[in-house]
Amino acid sequence: MTTIGKIIKSNSHIDYVCQVYGPGETAHAPVPEDHALGTWVQMPAGSEQGDAAVGLVYDTQLYNPDYGTFGPRLSSQSQLEVFSPDYLNETAVLLGILVVGQMRGGRRMTSGYCPVVAPIGAPVTRLAPEGVRAFHNGAGQLELGYYSLLMSITDPIMPSLLLSVLDGLEDLMPEQTRTIGALRTNLSWKTRVELAR
Repeated sequence: MTTIGKIIKSNSHIDYVCQVYGPGETAHAPVPEDHALGTWVQMPAGSEQGDAAVGLVYDTQLYNPDYGTFGPRLSSQSQLEVFSPDYLNETAVLLGILVVGQMRGGRRMTSGYCPVVAPIGAPVTRLAPEGVRAFHNGAGQLELGYYSLLMSITDPIMPSLLLSVLDGLEDLMPEQTRTIGALRTNLSWKTRVELAR
């Protein structure tokens, strides 16, 4: 599993902000594809080994505290490393993560929400394909308890994100092609109808 970053705050019980690790912060800094829109992630949430909140990357923000300070610089970026080694590069990539379920002891328990909060500083790791499959496999049936939650969010990116999720699930769970295809057709139709209003 690829460690992407750490939790730095939450906007609500299901909406977390993760700061992506930059160069030098970890042995293997994540590449942009590790935290692309629609990436499945997990973070420790609970007191038992293997308890985790499962989430979906739904937003990305670039943070630059120097934006708006266009005054002259006395030192260039390369000179700062020599003359001010304690200078901190405070730019960051921040991810919005929507928690859509929970795993207890490494197995899927609930899809739709996680009653336990992930702590500040919790490592966020990319969920392996077999983990995504296990999370969605409810006794041989496709488990999408979070679907209505995502549909209720009034964000223009959400329909495209859901379509991307369905495409990924179809690759991981070919036995569920009919169900996923029906959901995709319904979602595409609903999106077109709402855009036409």
